Parts: sequence; structure tokens; C-alpha cells
Amino acid sequence: MSFNPIRRRLAQAGASLAATAALPLAAQESRPPLRIIVPLPAGGVADTSVRFFADQWTAQTRQTVVVDNRPGGSFVVGVQQLLNAPPDGNTWLHLNNGMSAAQASFQRYDLTKQVATLGMIGTTPGALFVSASGPHRSVRELLDWIRAHPGKLSYGAVIGGVEHLTTAALLRRNGLSGTLIPFKGGPDACTALAQNEIELVVSALPLIVPFKGRIRPLAVLTDQRSPLTPEVPTFREIGLDTPELPYWGAFGVPAATPPATVAALHRGISEVVRHPGLIAKYAAQGMFASSSTPEAMNRVIAEEVKWMSPVAADLNLKAG
Repeated sequence: MSFNPIRRRLAQAGASLAATAALPLAAQESRPPLRIIVPLPAGGVADTSVRFFADQWTAQTRQTVVVDNRPGGSFVVGVQQLLNAPPDGNTWLHLNNGMSAAQASFQRYDLTKQVATLGMIGTTPGALFVSASGPHRSVRELLDWIRAHPGKLSYGAVIGGVEHLTTAALLRRNGLSGTLIPFKGGPDACTALAQNEIELVVSALPLIVPFKGRIRPLAVLTDQRSPLTPEVPTFREIGLDTPELPYWGAFGVPAATPPATVAALHRGISEVVRHPGLIAKYAAQGMFASSSTPEAMNRVIAEEVKWMSPVAADLNLKAG
């Protein structure tokens, strides 16, 4: 199975930023506050990226932004909050590929039908982490250990999440298996990893920042090394066939939002993502500011759900 189409879609989506017309954002003091629903706990990579974006949006538009964290229910809580909001463009939902995974795993919503995407705001590499105090210094060392100790591997992830499906696919491609230890998110899983309670975690590379010296990235799950950890190889360099995991963040509004409103919001988002201040903040955290058209974003989501669905079916996942 090839995951290259998703990488190509992300590249195409990012390239569309340069083609977006630079239209000035108008001052919006008279507008009500913009509410951005984040269907994840505060403090993670996605939440941080949204808050950086919100600050820059306010600086450029003078519109107040309220970031509303609504985790739970495999993203259903956040999705339902959006669907209950009026389609007036003043309530957004932060989208991410964890939501593609949850859709593939549990079929409790359909992003491309229920949500009008506004476009991407950024990407960041996924990585395979082990404990910094553990013995594993390379992916091949880790895989050899797993083979030599059948039934001993435990890994942390959200049940049915993108990390769960990616780890399961990675192990199966190499004829291996492991036991999932469920966590609420990447930070919780990395805390357990740092304490040697589990053997590995697949998560967003920027988690190396708050866990510096406590967890060790062995490889990144993208086609290029990251400036955040230039010494860490890609799986392609190692010669292993693995699913690629470029995390992305995007925004969406209720599907009933007027097309003209969607188009205007997309233009505004593209302007904010282009700002050097936001680009620098993202880069410092190992993230890449990147915009896209709504159509390109829809294709990314559809392709992710397509490859994740059979993996989820093999795992026989059930919604909690």
C-alpha cells in the first residue's frame, strides 16, 4: 500500500499558498468574537498551533478569538459543538488527521460531508519515540528487540487515533505486533514513555521540545528530515517501508456556511499563515506554516480515511 498520494496532496496544498491573492484583511472590530473549537486538550501541539494562529489573526483583523478546548468522544464532542453552531463563519473547528483516523475507526461523523473546510494552517512531522533512558538507539535495534521479545512490546496511543493506526500498520508491515496502552493524547503517552512504562510512542515531533532529554526520536515518518532534529533519519533512509505521517492542522465551519463566507475566510486564513511572525513561531516549535485550498484539504482527508479504514477494520475497533 502506498501513502505517497497523501504526501503529494499535502505538497500541493502547501504550494497553493503562493498562488493565493494577497488581499488585505479588513479591520473587524464590529464583529463578534471568533470561536475556535479545539477537539483536543490544552497544551498539545495542535492546541499550541491554534493559539499562535489566534494571536496573529487578532493582530491582523482586530477580531477577538476565543479558543475553546472540547476534547472527548473520539472528537465527536468537538464536531457536535460545531454542528450546533450557526453557519455564520464565527465558529470554527480545528481539524487534524487524528480526526481522519477517528472517522475511519468509528464512523461517527463524516468530515467531508458535515464540515466545509477552510484550508490548512500548518504541518509537522510524526516521529517514533523511545525513552531517552532506554537501550534503543536506532529503529533497527528496536525492531530486533521486539522480535527477540515476542509479546513484550507495549506502545501508547489514543484508541483509534492516527498514532494507533500508524503504529499498528508499521508493526504489521514488519511482521510484528504489540499491545496498545491507551492514553488521552500524545503528551500523556510521552510522559509514560519517559518513565519507561511503555516501549514506544508515535507522535508529533515537536513533543521533543517539552520532553527534551526524556524521550528520544529514532526516525521521522515523513520523506525529509526536520530542521528541529536534523540528526534524526527518515524511515526511507533506514530502508523500511512504513506509513508516512505528516501531521496537519486545518479549520472548518458547518457545511451550511455560505460559499462566499467560506471563500472569504479561506483568503483571511491564507494571509495570516503567510505572516513572517507566525511562520517563525511555528518553525521554533518544529511546525511549518502551510495553507491550502478547501478542495485540496478535502482530498487529503478522503485519502487518509481510505488508507486508515482497512487498518482500523483489522483492529476491530469499537467506539467507547
